[in-house]
Amino acid sequence: MSTVTPVRLIAVDDLGDSQVTVVETDHGKLAVGLSAGTPFAVSNRCRHLLASLGEGKVTDDGCLECPWHAARFDVATGKMVRGPQGAFKPIAGAVKGTLGARPLKTYAVEVRDGAIWLV
Repeated sequence: MSTVTPVRLIAVDDLGDSQVTVVETDHGKLAVGLSAGTPFAVSNRCRHLLASLGEGKVTDDGCLECPWHAARFDVATGKMVRGPQGAFKPIAGAVKGTLGARPLKTYAVEVRDGAIWLV
């Protein structure tokens, strides 16, 4: 049985107003942040046009919002809960149904000593 060595990702105080950032890891770049006080780490690329989700923001309802077209993701499951907005709004449901069918990869994390750790 193998054990995973926890990896410190970022100090909670370093997240800023967006409550999310991009962190380089052995798994590649991850979007790491806090949603309603709960830490999360998900794959960094939006399913729509591959925007960096770590450059987005955590919304008041706890979703991770893409910085390009405001698609939203549930950080616990990785599922797209709202398709792209703006010029894409008329096709947001189709995008959510096709591209959003494959959720973001989620990673186990915890807050320890004021930082988010990959566990």
